[in-house]
Amino acid sequence: MATTTLAIFSVAVPAHGSPLPSDCTGKGFLPENSLRVSISSKANGMTEARFNAILDRIEAHYRPIIAARSARLVVQRLWNDSTVNAFAERSGSEWRIRMYGGLARHEAVTEDAFALIGCHEIGHHLGGAPKYRGQWAANEGQADYFATLKCMRDVFGKDDNRQIVSGMNAPQALVRSCERSFGDAQAIATCVRSGMAGQSAAELMRVLTNSAPISFDTPDPEQVSETLDSHPAAQCRLDTYSAGAVCQMASSEPLSETDATLGTCSIEKNFKIGVRPQCWYKPGTVVTNPPPDPNPTPTPVPGDIARQPLMAGVNSIVVRDPRQTVFIDVDVSEFAGAGGVYLEVSRADRDFSNPNSTTPDPMQLRSAALRGVRQRFFLNPAQALPGWGVYHLRVIPLDASGMRSVGRASNSSRLILQR
Repeated sequence: MATTTLAIFSVAVPAHGSPLPSDCTGKGFLPENSLRVSISSKANGMTEARFNAILDRIEAHYRPIIAARSARLVVQRLWNDSTVNAFAERSGSEWRIRMYGGLARHEAVTEDAFALIGCHEIGHHLGGAPKYRGQWAANEGQADYFATLKCMRDVFGKDDNRQIVSGMNAPQALVRSCERSFGDAQAIATCVRSGMAGQSAAELMRVLTNSAPISFDTPDPEQVSETLDSHPAAQCRLDTYSAGAVCQMASSEPLSETDATLGTCSIEKNFKIGVRPQCWYKPGTVVTNPPPDPNPTPTPVPGDIARQPLMAGVNSIVVRDPRQTVFIDVDVSEFAGAGGVYLEVSRADRDFSNPNSTTPDPMQLRSAALRGVRQRFFLNPAQALPGWGVYHLRVIPLDASGMRSVGRASNSSRLILQR
């Protein structure tokens, strides 16, 4: 789940003096990277039609499930974008996943791996505990586990998986593990298919991090001292996909937002097969989100203003290609008590109505929030902005809860979108 892209990320503006909005600060499916795969690439044979067909199936299954939670699933399909990543976000009642064409076209990614990555992003919304600390999103390891434990089975489990896996050169270690867990041929085939999708997705992580080869025969021996929220290593991710695939817990068993043992093969309940690997999961750790801070940092009186956001190191740039991603770097580290940043974008050809305020502009066009005092936001003008013009950007420093300002808004930087 990750770095925030303003292309599809906006939050409701609170009333003056109210807490600032807080949204997902998770990471992408992959760590931030510069990998790009152009729309002309034929490296893995992925087509736009297959890209959409895979996402159609995931969306059709999970749309009513998310609607039952009084939310709306939005699947952003960015086939033309060369970015190699995927993200999950929430904005009010919209629960979003953002899937990039560059990811789908990468040579390490099979069609099933792309489906699994879509499942991973759904897992941030529905995967339950353990979560990113203090946030709505299931952490990276749990989203990986959900992908094979629940989503791949529910969405693709009724396919002719015996025929599908017959054309795969599946490692015997995976096949044997699936056969030990399931007696039904279709369930075994679904398990093998999910494991092979996980192998491809984990291989992408291995390529990105230039790490050692991965294998179903060589599980990660590391044991963490506390549950890891961020991306596990490539081998650890493969172990997690394999564990979800072979877990004998029915996919219909519900997960819990607070109890990581429910609906899973949990080591705490003496499961031996399909348990989350300890290279990222610490059994018995606290899995509930911490309660809200009873003494939140008060909104500051006027004082020093935040530094302006920078784009390519400057505070004013001209962009002629609206498909070009703009990198926006912000730094609020000088503010005592700062723990996050809030970035907002004005409407075209209009500056903010409340300069250097401690609250958002009620007439803003876009906004996003991230934890951490030094952050990079991504903005895709073609997706985020309605047309040509001059757009102003500014940042407000937030406290550690991400809910209140600890300083005044910066002066405006300018993004000039022109032909």
